[in-house]
Amino acid sequence: MKFLALLVLCAFSAVMADDWAVIVAGSNTYDNYRHQADVCHAYQIVSKNGIPDDHIIMLYFDDIATDPSNPYPGKIFNKPTAKGTAGVDVYAGCKKDYTGNDVTPKNFLDIIKGNATAMSGIGSGAVLQSGPNDNVFINFADHGGTGIICFPTGGYLHAKPLNDALQYMSDNKMFKKLVFYLEACESGSMFDKLLPTNNSIYATTAANPSESSWGTYCPPDDKINGKELNSCLGDLYSVSWMEDTDTTGESESLQTQFETVLKLTNLSHVMQYGDQSFTSDPISNFQGQTTFVVGRADEEGPINNPFHDRDADAENSITDAKLKEAGTVNSRDIPMHLAYYRYLRADKKDLTNSHRLAQDLLNEINSRMDADDFFSKLTTSFVGHDNVNTINAVLFNTVAAPVPYGECEQRVFAAYETSCGGFTDYSLMYTRVLYNLCAQTNSQTTAIVNAIRSMC
Repeated sequence: MKFLALLVLCAFSAVMADDWAVIVAGSNTYDNYRHQADVCHAYQIVSKNGIPDDHIIMLYFDDIATDPSNPYPGKIFNKPTAKGTAGVDVYAGCKKDYTGNDVTPKNFLDIIKGNATAMSGIGSGAVLQSGPNDNVFINFADHGGTGIICFPTGGYLHAKPLNDALQYMSDNKMFKKLVFYLEACESGSMFDKLLPTNNSIYATTAANPSESSWGTYCPPDDKINGKELNSCLGDLYSVSWMEDTDTTGESESLQTQFETVLKLTNLSHVMQYGDQSFTSDPISNFQGQTTFVVGRADEEGPINNPFHDRDADAENSITDAKLKEAGTVNSRDIPMHLAYYRYLRADKKDLTNSHRLAQDLLNEINSRMDADDFFSKLTTSFVGHDNVNTINAVLFNTVAAPVPYGECEQRVFAAYETSCGGFTDYSLMYTRVLYNLCAQTNSQTTAIVNAIRSMC
């Protein structure tokens, strides 16, 4: 009788266990096409693999499909195809919980902490309602810098508040296990020496704490059915894990997927953080249980995964060699890369448009030079002109981990945002300077703030 009761209890527990997913693109504008393409592809994966829509929460600005630059209005693609082969529209049916100005760091943190009161009247109002028997998958794709990831509105999300929110989730038993896949430059700095190794949270990142991540399927490999999209279609880390999931099915372990992505993301260092005790678990425990596979699914005939059809698009199969060639560009350089290709592709008989695109390219180059000069001068003003080694250390060395987030860091970031107009994709690499100056000057906050304001 006791054995029967135990079986019933186990069956009840299994029924009560659910998978949840929170998927976020933290950017907007057509130049950042790839982030919304990534997250809509991620949605298609978890949705088609069995996680119900009321357990998937989507945050993305939703301006790419309708952007005038989009040659396929109402559609978004995450992978190029050869001429004559239609691409897979990952935007079709992509769920919209929070869009536009609702995509903020505060809302994201309230959502993952299950704060329904805070989210009442905003977007769909959906928040995580996961419990101690549930698995949670969080996927974020966007820009980043030292100790920050970006959002289209509402400022940046710093490493400490993110880790505090994850700890809150752990303390309040909001999951059995949580997996976080983070696509951003310097993404390792969000977890390095910050994420505990014993709280059932496992994270992988596109890059280590001191390097850029990479976009892929950029010009000239940005074509769908022969038509140029003039933007990058994906990010190398994101494309690698998603196309791997599309291909392998539910039996692959988290560790095997990490090792595959590590090999394919060959231009930055994909990292692991947190609790790695359960990386032998299958990816299906977090990305959904019913995976499409290429081949026979039953006696009726084959079911093909619409997001990975090698026969229809063999030349774009995910292979190590292909990813090295497929328009892969350092994320910091993508705005300049896109401006360059738009100018090259312009009709030179249309002088007005051609000259406008040339000026866009020059503006991007000048903006990069301005950022170099600004942070060099800011550093020199505190370190001194003669101390070259220290100047280079502040400008280019990784901030000591864990990333601090005290009064100095908060105030100097706010000063740069309000006085200098904020960071660009390129200048985000200098976020380390603000942390390093706080450390170098022993938090002479007011002096750093005044210097920033005077220079802007």
